[in-house]
Amino acid sequence: MRGVWLVLSCWLAAQAMAGPRVVSLAPHTTELVIAAGGADLLVGAVPADRPLPRRVAPLHSYGGIDRERLLALRPDLIVIWTSGTHPADLAWLRSLDVRLYASEPAGLDDIAGDIRALGRLLGTRETAEAAATRFLAAVNTPCATLPPRKVYIEIWPHPPLSLGGRHWLNDVLRHLGLHNTFAEVERAVFTPDPETLLLRAHLPHLVLRDIPPAPGRLGSALLARPGPRLAEALPALCRQRLNAE
Repeated sequence: MRGVWLVLSCWLAAQAMAGPRVVSLAPHTTELVIAAGGADLLVGAVPADRPLPRRVAPLHSYGGIDRERLLALRPDLIVIWTSGTHPADLAWLRSLDVRLYASEPAGLDDIAGDIRALGRLLGTRETAEAAATRFLAAVNTPCATLPPRKVYIEIWPHPPLSLGGRHWLNDVLRHLGLHNTFAEVERAVFTPDPETLLLRAHLPHLVLRDIPPAPGRLGSALLARPGPRLAEALPALCRQRLNAE
């Protein structure tokens, strides 16, 4: 009997040292957890660009949360993207007896803040602090000191979708020495009217996908998410701008 208690005690201690069971419900929050040092703690996640470890249950980010599947993962911590979660699912998540961490970055400093905060929750503070420091250093490009240049942000060409002033990408532009031509629009994503769009057609375009080098066009698929991989996107976009000028 004493041996059984010893084995049980060792198992409980190992579980406590292992850290929380983590579920991530958006591609960028999966990247945040991994950057913060929590890759080994993930039990379920919406994939980003890179494949998940085999032991991590892949989840989807469309059509709402598979609630039964999520509960079967027995998470201790669920990392969510507030504006990317359906209101009914958000209310359900908040009703659970499970800790939630909500990521809603308005800029690059907030992304670093998410990494640090997750490090505290995951017990990986030193790893997260180092990752946040590297991230902020990488996004501090030399293009930030160039004279500001207006650009049109193209989310989608047909029908045209662009960004207003209430979007985290405006902070990315500032780090590239660029300025959103629709920054005065008090919205995040919107459809410009054809006449206004025609007047601004001469401006350089920044597109949210990879593109071949072309005059007046900058682009990166890594701009689609407010996550750690912006540390790769910004230096590459700065080089694109410098080469174009």
